[in-house]
Amino acid sequence: MSNIQNGSHYLDLDGRYDEDPTLSWCEVFANNHPVEIEIGIGKGRFLIDAVERQPEVNFIGVEWAAKYLRLAHDRMVKKGFENIRFIRADAREFVEFFVPTASVQAYHIYFPDPWPKKKHHKRRLIDEEFLEEVERTLEPGGELRIATDHTQYYEAVLGVLEKSRWLREIEGHWDGQRTNYEEKFIGQGKPIYRKVMER
Repeated sequence: MSNIQNGSHYLDLDGRYDEDPTLSWCEVFANNHPVEIEIGIGKGRFLIDAVERQPEVNFIGVEWAAKYLRLAHDRMVKKGFENIRFIRADAREFVEFFVPTASVQAYHIYFPDPWPKKKHHKRRLIDEEFLEEVERTLEPGGELRIATDHTQYYEAVLGVLEKSRWLREIEGHWDGQRTNYEEKFIGQGKPIYRKVMER
């Protein structure tokens, strides 16, 4: 299932569609530590810092862009940490089919593509259907942490979150390394919108 031979930290999902595809975190990591998932890791700046700061937590990094995934993976292998797995997958599909119910301590979704054109809004990640899967897979007390620089997308996200029956807003601390996008947007003087929701 998990391919970690020869320094690789890629999680291979191929062949799991012919059976129950739900993963077992204990099998993936060989321990029962809490699991956190970052969706859209980019170059891995936030994720690698989090892995280093929290060795008692297991991390899953989901990214579709192969070049960014390879870059983040290579950086992690050089550091020698074992509490991380990388997955190249569609985030919606991964959460719906592979993530066990009530098994995730936190989701990190930072600066997702806002798909600003109206005709592309259906491609946005955070909608009611995706939120239902997040709610299903978060453990009690688990957190959904979101950040974006895009005002209109943030307003749309708030509209989705308001419909949640299971999540409530909490004050969140924003420790750790900023993402590359965050550094870029702060440098441009753009506002950063953040939201932390608890299951």
